[in-house]
Amino acid sequence: MALQRGRCRLDELLGGLAPAEFARRMGVNESTVSRWRSGERLMSYESAVEAAAILGCHAEDLYYWI
Repeated sequence: MALQRGRCRLDELLGGLAPAEFARRMGVNESTVSRWRSGERLMSYESAVEAAAILGCHAEDLYYWI
């Protein structure tokens, strides 16, 4: 059985980091972060790796896996 990406965990992983600050560090618009958080868009692999580096986690931690 193949794993599928579930819900994005950014809200949990941001901790005290404001979404606007996270967007600035990622070099993306706040609307992009909002779309990731809502599940409207999936992060690219490159964005997930960069986000994980900023948040101090692994790229696979950014989503629930089902």
